[in-house]
Amino acid sequence: MVKLTDVAGIGPAAVKLLAEHNIKTVEALASISLAELQKISGFSGDIRARAVKKSASDCLHKAAKQLAAPVKSAQTTVKKPVSEKPVVSRALNQAATGAAEDKKKNKKDDEKKEKVKDKDKKKKEKNKDKKKNKNKDSKKKGKNKKKS
Repeated sequence: MVKLTDVAGIGPAAVKLLAEHNIKTVEALASISLAELQKISGFSGDIRARAVKKSASDCLHKAAKQLAAPVKSAQTTVKKPVSEKPVVSRALNQAATGAAEDKKKNKKDDEKKEKVKDKDKKKKEKNKDKKKNKNKDSKKKGKNKKKS
């Protein structure tokens, strides 16, 4: 609620004068006629009476806007959780997709490692075979030398 002292041009002394004429709220001050306001001492001048009356109306309009503003913010607060849910589900889907892709990569990596191991085994076997063949060849040469 807006106080009379919130109105520009109204101080504690003016509040007392207005209260003597049963004007205790900003609404009452804004609704009083200009002629009635000019009858009160301190407001007899045309300029002061008009300025105070206009200021009272402005204060009421500002108060009405401020009361309406929280209603709008409450609506956006209600909307935010709704908009966050798809973001969360998207994040979960991305995480699940990422995990599946990681598994695929791990499988591919494991397959590559197995291929490398297989190649290494084959190389080792070839080297063993070569060594065996060399040993056989050297034994045969040794036998041939003894015969001559």
